[in-house]
Amino acid sequence: MITSDPSPSSTLAELKALSKIIQDSIISIEASLSSANKEFPSPYTPITRESEAARMVPGVDKACTLIITAAYQLIQSVQSPMLSIMAIATQHALPAALGVASAANVAEALREAGPNGAHVNEIARASNIDPSKLARVLRLLATNHIFVEVAPDVFVNNRISSCMDTGKSVKAILESPETKHIATNCVAASVEHWQATHNSAATSAAHLSEFLLDPKTAMSQELNNTAFNIAFNTDIPVWEWLEKKENERRFDWDGLKQGAVIVDVGGGVGAQSLALAQNCPHLRFVVQDREQVTKDAAGFWNDKLPDALPSGRVELQAHDFFTPQPVKNASVFLLRSIIHDWPDKYCLQILRHLRAAATPDTRLVIVDSLVSYACEDSDLKHIPGIERPVPPKPLLPNMGYAALTSYQLDIQMLSVLNGKERTIAQMKELMDQTGWKLVQVHQALAFSTSKVIGAPA
Repeated sequence: MITSDPSPSSTLAELKALSKIIQDSIISIEASLSSANKEFPSPYTPITRESEAARMVPGVDKACTLIITAAYQLIQSVQSPMLSIMAIATQHALPAALGVASAANVAEALREAGPNGAHVNEIARASNIDPSKLARVLRLLATNHIFVEVAPDVFVNNRISSCMDTGKSVKAILESPETKHIATNCVAASVEHWQATHNSAATSAAHLSEFLLDPKTAMSQELNNTAFNIAFNTDIPVWEWLEKKENERRFDWDGLKQGAVIVDVGGGVGAQSLALAQNCPHLRFVVQDREQVTKDAAGFWNDKLPDALPSGRVELQAHDFFTPQPVKNASVFLLRSIIHDWPDKYCLQILRHLRAAATPDTRLVIVDSLVSYACEDSDLKHIPGIERPVPPKPLLPNMGYAALTSYQLDIQMLSVLNGKERTIAQMKELMDQTGWKLVQVHQALAFSTSKVIGAPA
């Protein structure tokens, strides 16, 4: 916990403590990699599956998280507070710049240019972008260690920017832009997806203070009474609006009996179920979503796992999770990235319908981001998996900057959907009110999806 003593000696002691955490973590990484005969990847080389193997060595991921947390806290301790506030207030420019680089196929152009990189005039030519404006965009990204400016207006890829590379030629992308992200690592697709949603999310967030301070909306838990609705002057929920516009730790899946039924509630086309089906051939799956989504899902499964639908191992079922659950023999109800979309009153409806359909042996698996308090919390210690390693002082107990994305997504959920990323206590409260009992937690180290497991109470 950060001391409240304002004396210069205590401030310097904290800076030294943060520096020691960083140094000790580097030594830990060096020792772990030496034992495994691996090298830590360079920030200046392209990312590959093989080069990332070093992060999988036991202890390395934890040490990296400590370094990230301590380094950011150290920056905020020594940086002018006025500069810190200004940097935060102008962060909207960074995702916008990332979206430009992705749309302009910069990572692909620089891969084709080779290790010496390319001048911005050459990079801009294929996409018909003003080179002087693109240079400013890339310079902002390079200042944030995405791309490297090796000479005036000459850029090369680095490890971070190479994540955006689809592996395809710029020529192929321009000839068939609709297939740009097919058979790729999906990172570039994720960037463009978030860029597409960023406009509505950022516009909504701009109205967040108005939404929270207006007595007519401040206490609302309605889907159509959010900052998003104020921003876009609409009285319909964001999902309907989007449709109308043209615009490790794991659950023991192996331990389930032969033929056990997994119901993927709100599962989209079934991407999560596909990953499980490929690794757990003894399980059956029911993928539920809106009717139009299930129609689209048929093509997805026919392409990815052709025998799944004809054999009956996978069933696509149109279902509204605010209505009674039709599957009565589920071994697991799986909700991935569902609960955070909805305010409490709607989550209670979803979970009650699932509880009504559950057998005594059914398990509820909720996969979502879990946020922690930014202070120490000693409650709920009796639940398996709830305790996590306490970072060394003076680091924030929630791992600070290393976990920042979860908190940013929480505000996005609030702005657009009236939803939220929840603490474990808030997840437990939802279960307690719907006939479920929280029995297990699998927590991610920092930003990643965690799992909470429920059983009928």
